[in-house]
Amino acid sequence: MWFGTSWYPTSSMRMKKTKFNIWLDTAGHFIGTTPYLLWAMLLGITLLFTFFQTPEQQQVNDVYEIGDVAQRDIKAPRDMLVEDREVSDERRNQARDTVRIVYDLDADLLPRIQADIDAAMTIGRSLFEPEAARNGEDDLSAPKKPDPTFAMVLETKPLFEEKLGIQISEGAYSILHKHRFDPNITQKIQTLMEKVLSNGVVANKEILLEQEHKGIVLRNIKSGEERVINNLKVFYGPDQAKAMVRIEGEPLLKKVNYNLTNLIVDICQRLLQPNIFMNKNETQARILSAQATINPVMYQIKAGEMILREGERVNKTKLIKLNALQEQTVVKTIYVSATGIALITFTLLMVSYLLFFKHHTALETDHNKHMIFLALGLILYLGFVKLSTLLVQSADPTQAWDLMSASFFMAIPLPAAAMICCLFLGFSIAIYFSLVLSILASISFGGSIEAFIFFFLSCSMAAFWAQARQTRKNFIMAGVKLAVFNAFLAVALGFYSLSQPDPIFLAREVLIAFCGGVFSAVLTIGFCPLIEVIFDYTTEAKLLELANLDQPLIKKLMIEAPGTYNHSVIVATLAEAAASAIHANSLKAKVMAYYHDIGKLDKIMYFIENQADGKNRHDKLSPSMSALILIQHVKKGVGLAKTHKLGNEIIEGITQHHGTSLIKFFYNKALKSGKDKINEENFRYPGPKPQSRETGIVMLADVVEAAVRALDRPTASRIRGRVKELINDIFADGQLEECELTLKDLHQIAKSFNNILTSIYHSRIEYSDKPQEKKKEKHDSTSDTDRQPPKTKSVHPNSAQKDRTDLKRLGL
Repeated sequence: MWFGTSWYPTSSMRMKKTKFNIWLDTAGHFIGTTPYLLWAMLLGITLLFTFFQTPEQQQVNDVYEIGDVAQRDIKAPRDMLVEDREVSDERRNQARDTVRIVYDLDADLLPRIQADIDAAMTIGRSLFEPEAARNGEDDLSAPKKPDPTFAMVLETKPLFEEKLGIQISEGAYSILHKHRFDPNITQKIQTLMEKVLSNGVVANKEILLEQEHKGIVLRNIKSGEERVINNLKVFYGPDQAKAMVRIEGEPLLKKVNYNLTNLIVDICQRLLQPNIFMNKNETQARILSAQATINPVMYQIKAGEMILREGERVNKTKLIKLNALQEQTVVKTIYVSATGIALITFTLLMVSYLLFFKHHTALETDHNKHMIFLALGLILYLGFVKLSTLLVQSADPTQAWDLMSASFFMAIPLPAAAMICCLFLGFSIAIYFSLVLSILASISFGGSIEAFIFFFLSCSMAAFWAQARQTRKNFIMAGVKLAVFNAFLAVALGFYSLSQPDPIFLAREVLIAFCGGVFSAVLTIGFCPLIEVIFDYTTEAKLLELANLDQPLIKKLMIEAPGTYNHSVIVATLAEAAASAIHANSLKAKVMAYYHDIGKLDKIMYFIENQADGKNRHDKLSPSMSALILIQHVKKGVGLAKTHKLGNEIIEGITQHHGTSLIKFFYNKALKSGKDKINEENFRYPGPKPQSRETGIVMLADVVEAAVRALDRPTASRIRGRVKELINDIFADGQLEECELTLKDLHQIAKSFNNILTSIYHSRIEYSDKPQEKKKEKHDSTSDTDRQPPKTKSVHPNSAQKDRTDLKRLGL
């Protein structure tokens, strides 16, 4: 420490400091402009959130059998319904056993076989009929042809077999040829087939007989008619059906020779097919339908219910509950779970940025800085969420964490993030940020929908109430409102999640939620000044501080440049009134006006309002040099604003309050000088043009105040005319084309300017230092000067009486 002496940095230290500042400026510019920063933050947040969201679900690893003794207490982590599968399956099996198996009867099988037999026999028989008969003619005089030889008939054998559906030997075909394919043979085959198939032939009679105790449902495929068959022995199996062909054929073929009998029986046996078969699909559908009517046997387990106590014997019911708990506890590998969380987080952040933040007007300038602020806020408040879950887990490691934190999440000051975001970036950004934050926070609580609803609604209302003027009183009121709202949400979620609301449990949740709301407001008040310093944000609280005229820069302006100070105060008055008239930010406009000309402190006497001695320094300068000095006051003002950390909004007011307007006096003076090449751009301010309504108002107020001050006799009509003329000139010059001021706004601004300027420059009564006649007094009262009465050396009674009379007249 140094006492009594001044300390100055050495040249080497100044050089190092300059190099460090240059490095800081370069790094800051790179961070503020590089697009890779956004990708880095996206990946960083995704990896960080994924790392801390490892699976933390309780696993029931103890394997018990009936009669074992429990080694520890086991509680249910959530409400569950446990099914007694053994009893339920038993009831379903009983329902299945009562269902009769469905068999389908193909009633069209016999007609098809009979038609095939008739068609096949007709082929061979047609060879023995006269040609006229085959053609449908009746000619008895036609000579009778001999019967076809077997060789001729044998040629029809393939067609015969195709029609009949089976193959026969040449010997069998020769027997049919010998009997000329007699129609009686056809009739006997058809009759035998009818006798056997009409009784019913099933493919597997053994399976059929297994249902003898309850019967079957026989359904006609053609008609859909169903009937219950209890006597299943009447149906033939395949072998039994073949035997029945020979049995049924004995009386029918009694007079037929042996060879033909064997042929007919062989053909019938080979043509036999089952016409009754099991319909498995229909049977299974009826079984499922019957089982669906059986309600499962369920045990209800409440969250926190003690399933098994240490030292207790395991019985059948407890074992069922333990097995169900083990099945319902989803055990994931760390890698699978981490991959899912990472993909969800990455997608959420990417989509929200593209939809909400990338092209938002509030984030266009200093985009990277705003995104860094949002990213750090996201990390900070998700850290609060993680810290709260760790605290809850540390209270009882053996208990499922999501049960204990079911109401504890209401104490997390997550709404503070929305309030701070609203204060610095606006309400709409705060809502989008709250949505992202609420989703990620609810993932930390196992994807709880109750947590998401509470977080999002609480954050949204916190941002809504934080929009008011940022005073300590309003912060406190916002905190109280938020606490009450959180308590209401706690009651609503309690009734939603609990089957039978417990008053004690609800009271605890209400208290926790209320404290969480108050804590959020306190945290917001504490964080705001820190964020203002770190990110160079300007809030209304900071604007209120800057509006204090005791600020060092304002006091310096008042002492060293009183003319500029007086001009700034009047401009601030005009800007504040005009902003209020069009519902703009009046505080922002007023503070911008206070500081818009601080750059004039660099060359005070080169500005007309500070030239008290009547000497104009510009008389000895060229017009271009004079214009350069005037333009430089903007740059100097920005430097002073950065040095005193006034904030970006004040700097915007300084750089934009002249826009790109032309310095007409010195430009015209340069034109009159006779020089050939006069560049108009050298006589224009660098800009940019006003980008907001408030900077546009400051521009108008600055020009109007200076011009009206220069009026010889500023009467009301002359002030109105001058204000109208100036605003029209600025509008025609295109200085207001990039801000959101409308023609209606300009009309209201002009009215506001007229009222204030007329009040400031109203006519005054001239106070004389000598008694005069009444007529003279009337004449003097029209003067616009303001004189002070002379001081008297002594006071006499008469003069005192005179003074009292004068004071009365002045008051009147």
